[in-house]
Amino acid sequence: MAGVLFLFLGGILIGGVDVVDRRNDKLWFFAQAVCGPIAFATDLLNQKFLSSDENVIKRKSISHINEIGTLFTALAGLMNLVVILDVLHQASGKQAFDRRAAKKT
Repeated sequence: MAGVLFLFLGGILIGGVDVVDRRNDKLWFFAQAVCGPIAFATDLLNQKFLSSDENVIKRKSISHINEIGTLFTALAGLMNLVVILDVLHQASGKQAFDRRAAKKT
């Protein structure tokens, strides 16, 4: 959990809140969304408060800063996906082991 949060919050600190953008960066958001509610809350913050037309001062990161922040947040989501798949694999392996042990007795 600490690694995923470190990468996600690091990406937000590097590139700003606008690196998580469901409307403009859909492919990146698929990877970021695996982080869970924190990605959706960050996207909501970006869409409602920072990207609205009413906001005169728009703070958007540009160039490589935006790319690095987007990459960090996407890697956090992919790292979380690996952890989820590992837990599911271990659970299925344990069930198979339990079935084999039950057949032997």
